[in-house]
Amino acid sequence: MTASQPIPSPVPFTIDAAPSLEAVELELALQLEDVVEDGFETALEGALRRVGGQLFFHLRVDTMPNCQRVAAASVGAGDERQLVLVILPDDGGPIRVEAATEEAGPLAGFARSYAGLFERL
Repeated sequence: MTASQPIPSPVPFTIDAAPSLEAVELELALQLEDVVEDGFETALEGALRRVGGQLFFHLRVDTMPNCQRVAAASVGAGDERQLVLVILPDDGGPIRVEAATEEAGPLAGFARSYAGLFERL
C-alpha cells in the first residue's frame, strides 16, 4: 500500500453512539429469553437469531464494574450494520446493549478489532 492510498477501515460497521433500531430490537429480544435457565450464551444466540444478528465473541469479565459477562455482536445490514456490546450486569439487573464506541471502554476497542479480523477471515 503506498502512502497516497487511504488506509481501509478495519471495521465495516457504523460506529455511532446512538443505538440503532436493530440494537433496540436485540435488547427487546433478550427480554424474551430466559437467561437464568438457559445461560447467557444460549439466550444471546436465541435473541440474535430473532433479529438476524451475528455473535463474534462472549467472555466473562471481572475487571469492569457492574459487568459479569460481555459479548460483541453485529446487528442490522449494509450501511446500517452496527457493532454492539451486550452486557450482563453482575447485580442481576437487565442485560444492556450498547454501541461499541470508544466511549464504551477498552472492550469496545477489542470488539472492533476482533470483528474486523473476523470479517477479513
